[in-house]
Amino acid sequence: MPYDGRVMSFSSAAQMLQPSQVSLGINATDKNEAILEVAEIIRNHPDMLDFETFCQELLARDEMRSTAAGYGVAFPHARTDAVKEILIAAGRSKEGVLFGEEKVHFIFVIGTPREKVSDYLVAVGSLARLLRMEKNRTALMEAATPEEFVGVLGR
Repeated sequence: MPYDGRVMSFSSAAQMLQPSQVSLGINATDKNEAILEVAEIIRNHPDMLDFETFCQELLARDEMRSTAAGYGVAFPHARTDAVKEILIAAGRSKEGVLFGEEKVHFIFVIGTPREKVSDYLVAVGSLARLLRMEKNRTALMEAATPEEFVGVLGR
């Protein structure tokens, strides 16, 4: 769903994440491999203009400063010309992936056009607030399908 310029609410940020953009079984055990595995989900999305550049920018951003946000959640992201609209993909690792010292179970890869920085901040902020609540993280960990996973975020 393309973003239409309105201020995002919790549910509209979650609405950008479609079930087809969720992987419930991340196999990677290395941080960079996990980021790329989640990014791969949106490789062929119509709003992806340059997947290789997007991936390079994702990894470069995480090297500058870890994108782990606490609570077992990471938000690898890139403000980039490689996407037309804000794109979000999500991956879950039951075993967890180390992002520095932090074990991460939920990886939300986000690409945003350079000119939509404030929209990006709203999207990440709304997801971060939802994921701070243990009941939401528990429900995400227990979700049996991508539809259930997205449904938890849309509550």
